[in-house]
Amino acid sequence: MIGLNLTVAAIGVGIAALIVGIIVLLPYLGQGQQDQQQQGRLTPIQELAISLDSVNVSSNDDKTTIEVTFSVLNLSRTTVILENIKYTLYADGVRLGDSMIGESLEGIVTGSGGTNYVLPNSQLLLKDTIKVTKVKSLEGIWDALIEGKVRWKINGTYSVTGWPEKQFDIVR
Repeated sequence: MIGLNLTVAAIGVGIAALIVGIIVLLPYLGQGQQDQQQQGRLTPIQELAISLDSVNVSSNDDKTTIEVTFSVLNLSRTTVILENIKYTLYADGVRLGDSMIGESLEGIVTGSGGTNYVLPNSQLLLKDTIKVTKVKSLEGIWDALIEGKVRWKINGTYSVTGWPEKQFDIVR
């Protein structure tokens, strides 16, 4: 009987110690969750700053190649994976064509030649070309286009892994 009483007393002391331990540690367990939530608030999703670095036009006869160079600036504190930039190029309001730099990723993200890593607080230059053939709808701006004396406009979207697709507009 004495052995049974000692066992019951030991179990009671163990349970009491467990309850005291939980009460003492409870504020610290909740603090970890609060820290994670605050970190989530401190690192909001940043947008990339996409601008037009340059447009170079080269022509022969009735065909023109337009080289478009985008400047992509990552202002966030983390490296991001830029999957693609899809855009439409206009010259003096006339649509010249659509193009895409990169690729659309699906499923598991793996290393690919079509994606670009944009380092924190750094700039990346991305080049693309659009080939244009002289057609009747371009006759009014063809000479200005060849000379590069047009107002460029770009409407586009870009995709970064883990972010929703973002839109951008450039006029220059």
